[in-house]
This record gives sequence, C-alpha cells and structure tokens, in this order.
Amino acid sequence: MKLLQPEGAPFKLVCEKELVVFENQYVRCSHSPAAAGGLCEAVIKNGSGKNMFAAPQKFIIGITENGLYHLYTATEGDCRISEHEGNPVFESRSIFKDPNGTILEGIALDLKVEYTPWGEALFRVEFDAQRKITDLGMVQVGTLYASKEMNCLALQECLEESVSPYMGNAVKRWIDVKPSPHPTFQSCHLPLSLLLFRKGLEGFQVTLGDDLSQWNSIGGTLPGLQMGYMAWKNASQYYEIRFSALDCRRDGQYLEGKTVFEFAISFPFVKEKMAPLSPCSSNTFYPSRGFENRWPLASDIEAWQKCGTTLMRLHNDGDGFDNGIFWRDAAYPPYPDDEMEKMDQMLAQANAAGIDVCPYFSLHEYHPEAADFKENAENWGRIAIEGDKIIPSYSGHGLYGYQMCLRSGWFKKRIDTIDEVLKKHAFKGVYYDWCSAKECLSPKHGKRHWDTRELVELLIWSRDRVGKAGPVYLHLTHEPNITAGNIATLVLTEESGGSIVSPEMFSPHAHFMNVTSRQVCCMLSGSAPEADHRRYALCALLHHATVSMATKVYTDFYAQYLKEMEMTVTYDHHTAPGEGMAQVGHPRCGIAAYWNNSGEVMLFLVNLSEENETTSWQIDLPCGSSSGEETLEPLSLKAVKFTIS
Repeated sequence: MKLLQPEGAPFKLVCEKELVVFENQYVRCSHSPAAAGGLCEAVIKNGSGKNMFAAPQKFIIGITENGLYHLYTATEGDCRISEHEGNPVFESRSIFKDPNGTILEGIALDLKVEYTPWGEALFRVEFDAQRKITDLGMVQVGTLYASKEMNCLALQECLEESVSPYMGNAVKRWIDVKPSPHPTFQSCHLPLSLLLFRKGLEGFQVTLGDDLSQWNSIGGTLPGLQMGYMAWKNASQYYEIRFSALDCRRDGQYLEGKTVFEFAISFPFVKEKMAPLSPCSSNTFYPSRGFENRWPLASDIEAWQKCGTTLMRLHNDGDGFDNGIFWRDAAYPPYPDDEMEKMDQMLAQANAAGIDVCPYFSLHEYHPEAADFKENAENWGRIAIEGDKIIPSYSGHGLYGYQMCLRSGWFKKRIDTIDEVLKKHAFKGVYYDWCSAKECLSPKHGKRHWDTRELVELLIWSRDRVGKAGPVYLHLTHEPNITAGNIATLVLTEESGGSIVSPEMFSPHAHFMNVTSRQVCCMLSGSAPEADHRRYALCALLHHATVSMATKVYTDFYAQYLKEMEMTVTYDHHTAPGEGMAQVGHPRCGIAAYWNNSGEVMLFLVNLSEENETTSWQIDLPCGSSSGEETLEPLSLKAVKFTIS
C-alpha cells in the first residue's frame, strides 16, 4: 500500500479582533490579548473538533509575603502581528496585576509566538524587569489548562530524573490521566517535554527550547527549585499544567533585567481518514542465510510486493557477521566494491518493483573509523555527566560509535554525509535511528542544553531533500515527538518483548493519533514459534500498526490480510484494545473498531488461540452502540462490517 507523503501546512492569520486566530487545514489556535496573549484555544479539526484548553494560558509571578505567595498574573496585552520567513508571528507586551487589580510595578511581559508549517507554535517569553523584583518565590511560564477529556501523559524527563543518563531522555512511563485528588505528576526538575493526549484522537506536546540553562536563570545565591506539575482542579473541571522556572520560598531570589524562556507547543496533523498500514517495512537483509546470501533475491522482492510492501530500509549498523563488513555511522563508502555492486543491484530491483528503499542513518552516533572522527569527536560529542568523557554506544555487535550532539559541528557533518549517500545511490528516502533530542552538558556547545531545535531542523531538511514523493522513515521508540510525526512517512513506535503476547501489550504510542503510519519492532526471541509471530502481528493490527519484519511468516500473514488492511483507510476513526470502546468476552480474543461519523463500522476480531473460538463482542462508539457474537478460526483475523442507524 502506498503511504501518505506529508507536506507542510502553513498557518494563516484569520482573525485579530477580540481573539487573534491562526489556522491551517489541521489546527486552529487562538490567543487572547486580554490574557497577555496567552493561548486560549487549540482545536484539532479531524480530532474531536473541540477546544483542548478550558481556560487561557497564564504567566504568573508569585511574591513571597508572610510565607505565602502573592500572585500577579500578566494581563491586558498590547499586541501586533508580523511575519518571519513566511511564518505568522504574534507579539504582546503586558503588565502584571493581582486579583484586586493592583499592578506589580517595574516589570512587564513580552510574548512572541511563531507558527511554523509543521505544527509548532514557538514561544519566546521575556520577563522585562526595569527594577529588581525581590522576595520572589514563583515564576510560572505559560501555565496551561487542559480539558478533562485528555487521558494519557508522557514525560521526557531531564538527566537529573533519568534512570539512564547515557541513553538520554526517553519516556520511561506512560501515565493514565483521570480526575484525582493527587497530582498526576510533580517534580522540582522540569520535564524536557510533556505530551498530553486523548488516545487515538488528539493532543499537544510542550517542549523546552535548546538552551535549558534558561530555566535555571532566576537570580539568587543558589539555583532555584523549579516545579513541573500537573493536577486535576475539581472546582474548575480542568487539568492545570505548570512549567515553573521557580517555585521556592527561599530568601534572596529575584528578577532583574531581561529573563528569557523559550519553548514550543506542537499540534498533530490528524488526517481525515486512517493512515495506510505499511506491511513488512523492515530491513532488506536476511542474516539467517549467512553473509554471502544476506542480500534479497528476486523471490524476496516478489514476496514483498505480494503483501503490499512499498517501503524497506537497508539497516546494517553493526558487525553482525564479525567480518568487519558493515555500514559504519557517518562513513562512506560502507562496503568493498563487490558489496557496493550488490547494493546498487538490489536498489534497482526494488525500485523496479515499486518499492522504495531507505538507508539507515543514526542521528547521534559517529563511528571512530569514519572520516574526521579523531579531529572532531571530542568537540562534537555529547556529555551526560559533568566531568565525564564522550559516550560510547555498544551492542552485541560491538561498537556502533560515540554519541554526538546536533548542537555542534556534528549537525553539518551529519547532513553532508546523508546527502553524499543520496547523491550517489538510488535510495528514495532516509531512515533515522536515534531520532530524538538528547540532553548534553558539553561546555563546548554552550550551557546545559539539548538539541531539539536542531533535530526538527534536520528533519525538515530531510523532507525537502527527498522531495514530496520521498519517504522519511523514523525510529521513535520510547520517544514520541508530534512534530517528527507530522514530517514522517512512517514511524516505528516501540520495541516490545513477547513474554506475554496479548492485545494490550503495546504502549499508547502504538495507537497514538492518526498522524502517520506506524509500526512496532518485533522483539520475539529467535526461537519463538511461528504461532507467536502470528499472534504478534494480530495484536499489532488491533492497534492499527504493523510489524517491522519481512521473514516468511510475516510476508505470508500480510499477503493473507492485505484486503482487510486496505479497507481501513476508508474510515474516519479507530479505537484500540484497552480504550474501553470495543470489548470481547473471550480472554484469547481481541477487538478493534473502525468507524465513520455516518455510522459505518468495521470490527477487527482476532483469535490468538490455536483452536476455533466463539466470542461475544460489544462496542460503544461515538457513532453508536452494538453487540454480537462471532466464531473465529485459529490464529486469525476476521473483519465484520455493518452500519449503525
């Protein structure tokens, strides 16, 4: 099945009266000049179509008085509209008042928001203190108030909170969100990103800017204690989300001069119809056949075609055969002449069969045998612990390379090495691993930082470089990124083991939002029986995802169910296991539902048992409710279509 190729969707100014409104074909956002220009509305048009925020964004200063905070909120903004590189820009200057209307003299707020074509609102918040603001206890930078319909939270935590600083800032847990008397999360270290969404439908992501030292820039004799916080407010019926650069009653804290904070809020480009499934998109190699026979044969490419595959990757970053012949990160050419000839022959055969192939690139690894490593690695390398050295990246196949930071000369080196490969060979796009921002403490790149803006810039460059028809295939396991998803053709969402193969084995990232096509990595053991692989593929399909594996069991599976998978793209919405909208009565069966707003429904019912099973089912969808019973063959999928009147 041919995948969707995303295009940028520039925002336009559509109103600047009581509210300043920007929108594109996917998102509408509104700012309130009466609330210091804060974001007061964000609507995902192909989601619920309703505002995800219950109250306008706020910017708050708390002055400590008698052990309590006297709160002043930015209000009454003077705003103007401008443009930057074709993007609309909203600016506002405001004063701070308390609930009684008393002004906090000597300080103003300057807000600047730029809307980009890939779904980002780039915020620059400046506290302009013309005098020293003393007795400072709290600085809330863009507090948000999310609607009660949001139900899942993912945090990328800073290195101080990370369980593995060397690996970076991966999401270590997905939090089910519901009204509770206890905070959903609370920390004295701000998360580097906060992703709040309604499973399968809509959401937003707040991401701190590159310069993380900004959030430790409040004046005082000791570093200020921050406050990352999200909690349900029962009286107001919304979730309050704070990014407080300071929340501490310590003496001696102050604002003086200009203090700047930068962050982005990203919105998903949710499609009108379900994104196509991508059968088998995986590595072109067959390592089980030995080194000499690892390249795909004509029969392999024919099997890819038969099951609907239109995208594969050449993934060879480790010395799996222990012979020194593998593609070292940032090195070219990767292989001896005879292997290069085999690679080009494979590309010609795949392209003739209508299958795009992307080469593997790690965005953060640099192999020591690649050109210019000795001269530059120490300067470009990522540091995760103060006083430490650059970080080696090992696996069972030896050294992959050393971790680099895109906020250095590595950015240009990585782009140049990618461009060299695309110029010289018939690859149609790119596949990126380590496709996430990494926090870095190397003073050679500046103060405490991470490379989130450079990551987005590289992805946008990649989209432009491969062209409208070229695939951008991203490995985002454990590191969801809305902007990256808007740019991507296909996303790998996770690497899930198979000790228990069940309909609810995958994270919410597998069934995320209908932005782009999604896959999961197959992490079953090499000795797993064929039946477990079929179970794995069935469970992935329930999440509107496929498995990145092209062995015979998977090519046969997807060839068998190609028709059913192609039917999914005619529906508006989908719900996965665990969301409560579709349920079965048998413990060895599973269900997912597709539906249109008109009431057309298609159920995917799967049987994970190796015997015939009969199960009851029931659905409670926005378009209506229904129930029934079906008998399912062993290890099979059955599509059931009907209309709810």
